[in-house]
Amino acid sequence: MILFQQFLANGVVVGSSYVLVALGLTLIFGILKIVNFAHGEFYMLGGYVAVVGTQVLGIGPLPSIMLVIVAMGMLGWFVERAIFMPIAKKDPTNVIIASFGLSILLQNVVLKIAGPEPMLARSGLPRGAIQIGDIFLTSERLAIVAFAAVTVIALLVVLKYTWVGLSLRAMSENATVARICGIDVRRVGVVTFAIGTALAGLAGALMATVFTVQPNAGSLIVMKAFVIVVLAGMGSIEGAIIAGLALGIVESLVTGYLGNGLRDIVGFIFVMGVLTIRPQGLFGVKMDRS
Repeated sequence: MILFQQFLANGVVVGSSYVLVALGLTLIFGILKIVNFAHGEFYMLGGYVAVVGTQVLGIGPLPSIMLVIVAMGMLGWFVERAIFMPIAKKDPTNVIIASFGLSILLQNVVLKIAGPEPMLARSGLPRGAIQIGDIFLTSERLAIVAFAAVTVIALLVVLKYTWVGLSLRAMSENATVARICGIDVRRVGVVTFAIGTALAGLAGALMATVFTVQPNAGSLIVMKAFVIVVLAGMGSIEGAIIAGLALGIVESLVTGYLGNGLRDIVGFIFVMGVLTIRPQGLFGVKMDRS
């Protein structure tokens, strides 16, 4: 029972990072209808920005987190304006190919600049494990859960109670009607992409204090993010939160009881089973064709 509790706690830590990445992907797809396979590279870049902040610039963990959020938000603004928006105007299907190209480009640029060696960001937190009942977690792992929880709550509040959130929700329902109602669709698109990119970068920065970051760190995380989005149902924010935590917990339990070799395939097996029974996802809405 003690081992189960420890595996469960470890799964919540990993699942918290999955939630942040999947939320960004959910926003971008649900509102802009962009299938962005370069989303994992934003996660990877967030880790490297945290390394630069804590090791090169020598600033503390909180200023490093703010640096990651601002830098990744600006990157998201630039990518949406310079790459995805012009391509989507001509042929939306080419955006998928463009995202693959951007993914390869970012990986190779980082590989050229930083090299292939894994790097670790300094958290600045006290070393050693903290005991909570029968569970032992490091301060970095607790910080990941805390930051993720605060970020998710803040995002839900913004989406529900602010004008920006109402605009995002309106555009996700129907962009044409939102434009008729006076919503600046182009500005909403930029804000959406910036928020999604910042969420992925934040997840990468938090995980870089526990696990090392390297140029190909985003390749697997983006596939897991897509698994979560599909499991939750396309565009479901609440579903992405639940599915992300669930995937992290399931992976941790599988690793603990069956071995590390099966960890990365369990999500894909699970999503195939769910889609067989419920094609719209666990929290998606079934749409009938006219």
